[in-house]
Amino acid sequence: MMTRDQLIQTHLTVYKDRLRQLIGFDTVSRSTSQLPAGGQYLVNLLEHLLNASVDVVPTTGAPAIVGKIAGASERTVLFYGHYDTMAPGDLTLWDSKPFELTARNGRFYGRGIGDNKGQLLAQILGFDTYLQQHDQLPFSAAFFIEGEEEQGSLHLAETVEKLKDSLLAAVELAVVVDGSMSQSGQHVLRLGNRGLFGFELTATTGQVDNHSGNAGNVMPNAVSVLTQTLDRLVQHGRVQLPHFYDGVPSEVDIPWDLIDALPFDAVAIAQQLGLAAVPTKRDYYQRLMFEPTFNINSFQAGAVGDQFKTIIPHQATAKIDCRLVGQQSIPAIEADLRQLLAPELAKGQLTLTIRGRIPVSVTHLNQAKIKQIAAIIKLATGNVVIEPMMPGTVPNYVWTDCLEVPVVTIPYANFDQHNHAPNENLTEAAFVNGIKVSYELANHLADVLG
Repeated sequence: MMTRDQLIQTHLTVYKDRLRQLIGFDTVSRSTSQLPAGGQYLVNLLEHLLNASVDVVPTTGAPAIVGKIAGASERTVLFYGHYDTMAPGDLTLWDSKPFELTARNGRFYGRGIGDNKGQLLAQILGFDTYLQQHDQLPFSAAFFIEGEEEQGSLHLAETVEKLKDSLLAAVELAVVVDGSMSQSGQHVLRLGNRGLFGFELTATTGQVDNHSGNAGNVMPNAVSVLTQTLDRLVQHGRVQLPHFYDGVPSEVDIPWDLIDALPFDAVAIAQQLGLAAVPTKRDYYQRLMFEPTFNINSFQAGAVGDQFKTIIPHQATAKIDCRLVGQQSIPAIEADLRQLLAPELAKGQLTLTIRGRIPVSVTHLNQAKIKQIAAIIKLATGNVVIEPMMPGTVPNYVWTDCLEVPVVTIPYANFDQHNHAPNENLTEAAFVNGIKVSYELANHLADVLG
């Protein structure tokens, strides 16, 4: 019988072709063009490769896919991924077509290759590889694949609530495959993730843009109004909402032993992030994992591009994402925001649109089980580090809060995958190692369940 690695290499050409087909679907979130077709492709893979019983669960947005694989035991592990992607953005910044898989210099390029199609497919192919050698899984598996993660998983919680006493009733552990590996290139087991509160603010000062000569000093500039509003929200780098910092961990709450064990190369990190320098090790990880952020990720107004137009913008919009930590409360932060802006909101001078509410999530697995899962990853790849928190955000709270099971995150993508940016990529090594990790999870997770 062929070894795991021999079997993967034998089928690698077929696996790459499946990756090419999946990347070929334009599954941009909020788009209805090829999102259903991309979902159906995954349904077919689950049914034909894994002999899964598949339910396509409708939501008021994109449907969720639940594929159940009966194993030797009814004890069930859930594996999460998503099939929607961010929009490719400015196509001139891409070196190849975003929805056409391109391989160069040991990397695969395409929108969604890292976030999350390549990682999702590696999960499926890892189980496929295992089942080619074994008649049955030692435990039962449930693949839960959503189509709205890039919108903030708008209907994930209500879908899980609806299914927790039926399709998901036997789940005891959730494994999320999303995000990036360590900057060092080592594989990671993450025990939690920061939350996200995202919103848009739009200032409106008139019905149309006006000529700055004809209406200067008469019509207020929407850019000025919006920047003044943002100055009220953040002063000297500190958010001014009264309850924003409630629940942020103090230094004594931070697991410094785990942080001290993490790899750290300040020069390499700075180069990969395109920065002149980064903080010291403890400061770096504390900022990423245990401090909140208030990030203006977009500001749109007036004449854009190369044109010079002497106009007064009548509307300006800022998009803001707040990464949350510890016990920060999204309802309390949102209430403070609405109260602070209440006069302008009531008059229609400002509009507020909430874009995401994802709470912080922390796993509740004991140390013995955490070490078992870390050992599985190391068996597949030769290395692993344990991170207490994922700096980014995935909707893991639905597993801990709604399904009431522990959850861990095991990212398969390389640190410099450029997800959400032009030239998103996944190294071939990361893709193959992801298949190996999934194979070993299929082989050994029954031992973690006990």
